[in-house]
Amino acid sequence: MLISEGRKTSYIIIEKEKCKACRYCIAVCPKGVIGLSQNINRFGVNYAESIEHKAHECNGCKACAIMCPDLAISVYRSRIPEGGIA
Repeated sequence: MLISEGRKTSYIIIEKEKCKACRYCIAVCPKGVIGLSQNINRFGVNYAESIEHKAHECNGCKACAIMCPDLAISVYRSRIPEGGIA
């Protein structure tokens, strides 16, 4: 099955209990995919999280993961086969 370059999908996972809400990831995200949660973590801060309605816009650039001083962000890239997921 052929894989189209235009059908890439990327996403991030932020470990909320590692996040100290420095907001570096929010500042560097070119697509504005990351925001602050309304909830708090063990540090008592509103941790960073993926904005649900914008999450599909992630381009997998890894800027957020590179900037995170707490190594709380993982970026994943995958490709969807042409014709959709089988």
